[in-house]
Amino acid sequence: IIVETFISTTSKAIGGKGKMMVVTASRLAAVRYYHEVKRYIEEKKYNNIDILVAFSGAVKDGGQEYTESKVNIRKDGTHISEDQLKAEFHSNFNVLIVAEKYQTGFDEPKLHSMFVDKRLRGVKAVQTLSRLNRCCGGKNDTYVLDFANTAESIKESFKPFYEETWL
Repeated sequence: IIVETFISTTSKAIGGKGKMMVVTASRLAAVRYYHEVKRYIEEKKYNNIDILVAFSGAVKDGGQEYTESKVNIRKDGTHISEDQLKAEFHSNFNVLIVAEKYQTGFDEPKLHSMFVDKRLRGVKAVQTLSRLNRCCGGKNDTYVLDFANTAESIKESFKPFYEETWL
């Protein structure tokens, strides 16, 4: 669903420059999403989707240890350090899979689509979903597919913020 939505929707947004964020529930989930999405891309031989993963520290899975810089690799084979990730996503990649990182304070105007596979409540819901509200020439809409939250719980999270503006 993630890859096919990127192909059919996100990649066509913002004059063909739309980007996607996948919000996961844990660092392990982010690593597993990364590997599965990468496998699917290779299986389908898609060449217009390039992914990064963002998480803190090291994650062990299946006898392997993963870090951001070990996993995130440019097309030329060089590794992307943690402090280079935002710039690389902006310039050279179009899907970012995250675990906590970049859910707040991340400013990418070309971010068009978000997949959420994590419970979000209160200000965390507002901050996470607000990553999509950056203006950019040609950005006319956004896209969210949420696997973990109800529309009611998200509305409830936003309620204190929009009620204050009407007082």
